[in-house]
Amino acid sequence: MKQKWIGTQIVLNNITNNSLHKNDNLKKKLATAKEALNLDALMIWSDINKKDLDLVRKICIEFKIKTYLWYPILADISGFKVEREQSVETFDRLHGYGRNGCWDKLGKGEEDFLFLCPNDEEHIRRIFDQYQNKIKESGFDGVFLDRIRFPSPSNGFELLFSCFCKPCLDKFYNKYSEDLENYRYQAKTVFEKFKTIDINYLQICQSFSDIIIQDNLEKFYDFRKQNIYQVVKIFADKAKQMGKLVGVDLFAPSLAPLVSQDYQLLAKTCDWIKPMIYCHTSSPAGLPLELYCFIRAILDINPALDEGQLIREISRIIGVDLPAQINDLLKNGISEHIIYSEMQKIREFSLPEKVDIYVGIEAVQIPGLCNITDKILKKYLRSVIEADIKGMVLSWDLLKIPDENLQLAGDILLT
Repeated sequence: MKQKWIGTQIVLNNITNNSLHKNDNLKKKLATAKEALNLDALMIWSDINKKDLDLVRKICIEFKIKTYLWYPILADISGFKVEREQSVETFDRLHGYGRNGCWDKLGKGEEDFLFLCPNDEEHIRRIFDQYQNKIKESGFDGVFLDRIRFPSPSNGFELLFSCFCKPCLDKFYNKYSEDLENYRYQAKTVFEKFKTIDINYLQICQSFSDIIIQDNLEKFYDFRKQNIYQVVKIFADKAKQMGKLVGVDLFAPSLAPLVSQDYQLLAKTCDWIKPMIYCHTSSPAGLPLELYCFIRAILDINPALDEGQLIREISRIIGVDLPAQINDLLKNGISEHIIYSEMQKIREFSLPEKVDIYVGIEAVQIPGLCNITDKILKKYLRSVIEADIKGMVLSWDLLKIPDENLQLAGDILLT
């Protein structure tokens, strides 16, 4: 079997302020990952000071591991606090989080998933300045761009119908010579429709786009896709001008339209794509949580719908059998077999051959969010091998991946 490209991600906070023992542990962890996996690349979360970064890069150079600046653009940006009123605006003038289906842990941890509008030029410019300074001082081999999207179902169903802020109104008029306020009304109409739909509405839908993009909203959602592409291009182009490789973190193809990530557009900006096909994660971007929040929202908006029928239709649309009850999504996750169907969707995009696909799967054990056992990891790795994927990113924090999982991955992938 041809050896696969393998990367992983790491979050480090002021490691040099802690004991030398912790620094030794970091080197030991990276040595274990290199020995077990022949690790190719490490994506380092941007919230790290120069001294700590130099230490990590020195270790990575010793082990011949490429380093990437893991940089979030539109939410949870290091050194930049997004206030609720600064975040994207829904058709009914909500900001940040919606009322239906919103994950109950949002805003209660280190990351709040409050998304800036990609048309907020003033704040994007400040973030970009910080970003390019970080690249200049670092010596990274590349950048890995994250949070490059609109809010997902875990932010609340209403956030799927955003953004209608002043910069969006101005830009939409300049682009189309139309008033975006008319689309605000149409978005509200589509949302209100969910209060009275029956199962027949879903039975004619072939994708999540079909569920949401109704009643002449195509231009509005094309506008959203273009806005995400344009902001990613600005950041990616700067990295390329500086001789860096560019990777992007994207939702699984089935869900990507909900957050306006267009694989074909974004492939123009990067060297590789990491589709987040997380089957056992109860946090944003994880398929179980996003599907749970999506289904929960529709049931809350329209209690007359039958839960079992709704789940069966969502199962059909996503191409894998989901648990019969919504609460079991978070308990049991979904089948790793979805990797096959999601990869097939990517192949159908006919992306440029020069853009590599490195599938993102979880390998962490984090209480309450994700617990990848050896049994689950074996299923993941078999799916990756059988789907003939060029590479993978073991997600999403090396320090939370047990050594046993690293060794198991190496045993399966390198033999």
